[in-house]
Amino acid sequence: MSRSKAGTPVKMGGAFWPDERLNFVTHLENTRFYMSSRLVAYCLMIVTASVGGGLVPLVRVVTHIRMQVYLSFSAGVMLGSALLHMLPEAAEIGGPGVIAWSLPGLVTLFMIERFFSFHHHEFEEPEAPTASCNHDHTHHHHAEPQGQNARFHWKAATVGLALHSLLGGLALASAEAASASAAWTVSSGVFLATLLHKPADALTITSLMKRGGTGSALAHLVNLIFALMIPLGAILFQLGQSRLSMLPQESIQTMTGAALAFSAGTFLCVSLSDLLPELHFHSHDRVKLSLALVFGILLMALVALVGE
Repeated sequence: MSRSKAGTPVKMGGAFWPDERLNFVTHLENTRFYMSSRLVAYCLMIVTASVGGGLVPLVRVVTHIRMQVYLSFSAGVMLGSALLHMLPEAAEIGGPGVIAWSLPGLVTLFMIERFFSFHHHEFEEPEAPTASCNHDHTHHHHAEPQGQNARFHWKAATVGLALHSLLGGLALASAEAASASAAWTVSSGVFLATLLHKPADALTITSLMKRGGTGSALAHLVNLIFALMIPLGAILFQLGQSRLSMLPQESIQTMTGAALAFSAGTFLCVSLSDLLPELHFHSHDRVKLSLALVFGILLMALVALVGE
């Protein structure tokens, strides 16, 4: 058994630790405790927002323009969080080389969306005569799913968005792991981006379920299970981190930075998949949608400035 310079090992957690490592281990445990309490608060708020978003199509109609303004603002927040918070912090923690992990993060989420469900947000416009439409609204959307096709469509969308949410939980937990007690801006930026985006994802699922004739009880159950994917992803990250906590500190920092960069790549994929269809297929309300995007980015820039 190795001994410290003082010569006396210290018993902690059922094991004996040389006292030169005691301060490091105690720091890890205190940091985890502090982070986990904040992470729990983040998860509870995100679950509440996600469940609320899933309830919207069950009680009212969501119009296209309202959804697109909301998504443009949310995409701006996600872009700002990825580029102004997550990637710079990842490079600072793990070194410039970990930035490359943003590419597999982006590609992973792209593949999930390609093979399960493309990242779209369904809405149900109120029926109105075509002639009353006063803006160019020539979408290149797929045909609206009905009946059995709609039931299959919501199942595929739920699987794809649930996997996406698991990665979102990993992103939230990795950002929290990267944040020291005083450097709260990284995790708060990821939290705000997730908080704004999850209701839209939940709305997509329940809208498709409603359109396919699914009963309200099942829709509420699926909505709740989907909302819990973010906490589940965060728990998985925490479990993995606890397993690796005895590695050299440099290795832990590199892996934390890589996880944060990977998560930033998923944020970039989500934000661009929200923005690009609107850019290519819509020509209405350009100023309104552009302002919403800019305001989202400015919000994250303001958070970054406050945290400095």
